[in-house]
Formats: sequence, structure tokens, C-alpha cells
Amino acid sequence: MARKHAPNQSSTDISAIVASTAPDHANNFDALRLAAAWMVMASHQYFFLGRAQPSPLGHTLGELAVMVFFALSGYLVTESWYRDPHIVRFLLRRMLRIWPALAAATLLIALAGAALSTVPPGRYFGHDTVQFIIRNLQLRQAFHLPGVFDDMPGAAVNGSWWTIRLETKCYLYLGALGLLGLRRRWLSLLALATCLVLFIRTLPGHAEADAARNLYVLYAGFFFTGTCAWQYRTELVRARRWGWLAIPALLAAAFALRQPALAEWALVPATVFGIGARSTPGLRAAGRFGDLSYGTYLYAFFVQQAVIRAWPGTSSLAGMLLVAMIGTSAIAWASWHVVEQPALRLKRQLRSWFPDHAP
Repeated sequence: MARKHAPNQSSTDISAIVASTAPDHANNFDALRLAAAWMVMASHQYFFLGRAQPSPLGHTLGELAVMVFFALSGYLVTESWYRDPHIVRFLLRRMLRIWPALAAATLLIALAGAALSTVPPGRYFGHDTVQFIIRNLQLRQAFHLPGVFDDMPGAAVNGSWWTIRLETKCYLYLGALGLLGLRRRWLSLLALATCLVLFIRTLPGHAEADAARNLYVLYAGFFFTGTCAWQYRTELVRARRWGWLAIPALLAAAFALRQPALAEWALVPATVFGIGARSTPGLRAAGRFGDLSYGTYLYAFFVQQAVIRAWPGTSSLAGMLLVAMIGTSAIAWASWHVVEQPALRLKRQLRSWFPDHAP
């Protein structure tokens, strides 16, 4: 989708963060989303082949990419709320973005799985597959189809979809803050502080240590980092010189405390908002064929395993990843043009369906 031109700035000026993200101009956000989706694919390729995943800052490339997604989501969705602070229209916009493509992917993967399953068709199209469809359509999520990829790591056909539930919860949290008065910006800071406290409490050696929950609240923290970045964008520009000092301070603290997440919190949002809000030739054209990031996210996990299954014994990680990226991109293109874009056009009708004041 086309987005707004960012102001003309020097390469060291992070004031691009003040650029509006209205959907009628161009910026680099589409390129960042697509790059993050490909990072997830690269990380999963190591996982599927049983190799150690690169973890440059303590988390894998895929986990870092999800941080990018959540920071971007918090930033852009907050802008969406401010543009139209109506709770019903807000939630419907979010559902139109997530659910139609998810529903299509659920049905297509369930059908495609029949060709790859090791169980008879009668058993395949039984209770387990029906529950896979129902649970995913309800955003409750199921990850396994009978006899499909049972011998692969994780034995799942859609292992990355677990973040959809968290993303949806973040939308609900933001909607609740909106009802309480999102313009009281301290509420967003409170939400972010809550995530930080929960993150610390779930670290190893703390009261509620839990690796899965720790990652869960970390991603939620990046979402509300995006929310705060949008709300305090003017102040961030005014204090940008202090910001350049804060980043190395956080990096030093991360090194001293042996907490790489602090380094990620310093680098990921600065990269996302500093690069994303600009309008860079080439990067800003990433969405010219459609926003392929969500379709890539939905189908990549399945396609990558199907490629490995089609060429057993192949040792070329890069080669199989390239084939999977091409196949996934083709499906993502179809998803955008056949499902996602038509669904998003319905957003234009929301004001007439749910006006601010009943007649």
C-alpha cells in the first residue's frame, strides 16, 4: 500500500519518526515488513534442517524479526486509532486485516495437507482436521494436521501463527486504552512499564520464570514501544541528541547485566522508526506489487517444509530457502490481490455502517 513521503532529512536525523503514516503516500514500512518476513523464513530454514539458528543478540533472527513486526504494528495501529478513535470501527479494521487472509490460509493449507499426509483420506478429513480449521478460524489456533510433517521439527504446519493471538490481544489492549482515553499518554507508558516488569519477573532465576511467557511479554513490550513512539514522536525529535546517547547507554547496560534484550530494545525500535518513516527510492516501492508480508508470514512455514519434503537429502540451505521464498511470494501475491486487498476495501464502508451518531 502506498504511504506518505517523509520529510527531507540528513541520514543522521531521526526526526523522520514524526512522518505521518497515512495510507496515501510512500515510506519504507512495507520494505521493513517484507524484510522481517524473509528473516523469519531464513531463521526457520535453519530450524527445519536441524541446524543452529543465528542469534546475533541473544534471540534468533526470526525472533528479532517478530520484534520488528510488533514495534511496527504498535506504531501504525496507534496512528490508526488517532485517525479514527471509534472502538467498533477500530476493531473491525484490525479484523479485516487479519481474519480473511487467515481464514483462506487455514482452508488452503488443510486442503494441501491432504496431498502430503501419510494417513488415509478418510482419517485425514476427520475430527482433527475439522478442529484445525475451526480453532484457527476462531483465533484459538491449532498447529497440526494428521500425518503432515510428523517427522519434521515441531511437527506443525503453521508454527509461526502463534503470534496472531498475541497480536490480537495487543489490539484489544490498545482499544481498551483508547476507551480509557489514549490521549492520556501516561496510560501507554504504564502498559509498557507493565510489560517490562513482567519480562523481568519471567526471566530465569526470577519468581515466575517461564521462557515462553517471557518471549510473549517481550513482544507485547515492543508493541507498546511502538505505541509510545507514535504518541511521543514530537518529543523524541526534540530530544534526538539525547536519544543518540541513550542507545549506547542501553547497549552498555545490556553488556554489563548480560541482558541482550536491552540491546534489542535499544536497536530494534531505533532502526524500525528511523528507517521506516523515511521515503527511500527503491525501498519505498516495496509494496508496488502489494503488501506481501502477511501472506509470506501465513504460508512460509508450510511451504518451506513442503520444499524440504520434495527434495529430501538436499543439503543446500540457501538453495531450498530461495525456492521456498519464490513459492511463498507467489502465494502471498495471490493472497494480497484475491483476499487481503478486497477485504481492506471494506474499511471505506465502516463509517456508513457504524456512524459516530445514530440518526
